[in-house]
Amino acid sequence: MTAHQPQPGETRQPPPVTALTYAQKAGWACCFCGKDIWTGAVSAGIARGRSGAHVLDVEVFACPDCQKTATPGDQR
Repeated sequence: MTAHQPQPGETRQPPPVTALTYAQKAGWACCFCGKDIWTGAVSAGIARGRSGAHVLDVEVFACPDCQKTATPGDQR
């Protein structure tokens, strides 16, 4: 399966929380490419998910390489 590549001006939505690794959920890795983030991370939005009645939503971050297509947010 190939990831959707956004067009210029289109913002990329984070993947569902169930598709993320622990490091991606914790903000240690880019939610799009999985690369470790040490500096320059930018908020990519909220990865959404549910498990029954439990809401699993978590804020995720993008690396500097992916931030151009990520949803704008505060630098971390």
